[in-house]
Amino acid sequence: MSSNNYLVGDRYFIRKVTELSEFEKLRGEWDNLANKHGAFMPFLCFDWFKIWLDHFLKDDQLLVFLLYRGNELVTIAPCRMKEERSNGINVRRIDLIGNVYSPFRYLLFSELNEDDRIRSVCFIFESLFKSYKKWDICELAGIPEEKNCFDVLEIAIKQRNLKYTDFVCYADWYLDEIEFADDEYVNRLPEKIRKDISYCKRRLQKMGKYEFRLIRSDDEIDRYMDLYYGVYANSWQEKEGVGPTFHRDLAKMAVKRDWLRLGFLFFNGCPIASQFWISCSGTAYILKTVYDQDYKKYSPGKILTSEMANFVVDIDRVKSVDYVQGDEAYKQDWTPKRRERKGLVVFNNNIKGKYLELLTNKVRPTVNRNAYLRKAKEIIRSCIQ
Repeated sequence: MSSNNYLVGDRYFIRKVTELSEFEKLRGEWDNLANKHGAFMPFLCFDWFKIWLDHFLKDDQLLVFLLYRGNELVTIAPCRMKEERSNGINVRRIDLIGNVYSPFRYLLFSELNEDDRIRSVCFIFESLFKSYKKWDICELAGIPEEKNCFDVLEIAIKQRNLKYTDFVCYADWYLDEIEFADDEYVNRLPEKIRKDISYCKRRLQKMGKYEFRLIRSDDEIDRYMDLYYGVYANSWQEKEGVGPTFHRDLAKMAVKRDWLRLGFLFFNGCPIASQFWISCSGTAYILKTVYDQDYKKYSPGKILTSEMANFVVDIDRVKSVDYVQGDEAYKQDWTPKRRERKGLVVFNNNIKGKYLELLTNKVRPTVNRNAYLRKAKEIIRSCIQ
């Protein structure tokens, strides 16, 4: 068995992939597992990770763990190794591949029942502690609450008696159990929102012509993405500091799979709002919303969201709409249910891991509970700065 393979149990072994050339060979096996995850598929498929790695891996180390039962691939843990400065020391951190553009992060499993998933995660951590030891902390962030995704990881960690801490990453507003159509989504919105949409539509109509346009084919996709970036440049959002062309590549991938729902609101032939949605397996994800600030008083974002929502509900027949990351107040009007994406940090039993665990689980809680220690901490911090 090669140095990249580790035995972890009867009939089970783990293979470690660190080279992009080896990663490229995994497409078929990878998507066989991703296809089992339903609406999670767009953000677990091979092409999603390929695009992400092309844009963001940079100097970090690819570190994908593949769990096999005999010759059958049963679990993929898509990770990277990152070296960084943390709490005054240099730290080697393993984390799940992803960043701010990832609606969530998770592992891929061939068997989705809870016991099998827990067993797989236990094997992966066994490998991390016994065979692959070149790390200090392992951070699993952005984990969904639904389908017991977070619980599976936490149970496995507890079964292995590992030192860890948990935290909340961000909120996720959504609406599920959609069983209606024919504009009823918009008709169920708060009265204030509905009146504002109708009022702004009338104002635009008095001044000229507005048009909703939905792009879901690959015809002129680059031209429409140019229009999207043009609206983005005139929006309230700051220029993206990372992955400025990530969504162009994502659009090209999504359109081939009929997932892309790229919406525009045109006024007198010019785009004044754009939204980037993904629709797959009964769920519509709202990934990006932008509008031209010059038209803010006409609520172009609300008008476009209403058109997009009607389309995915009436045509795609989705059962769920997901606003992904963020606790912005406006999301609650469209998607009134809230859940959280959570995280876990597992500490290695080496010197740095023990130091970070002590600092995180013992020292900081003690300081935060004591008013005098909190004051002393602020004084020291101000002196250092």
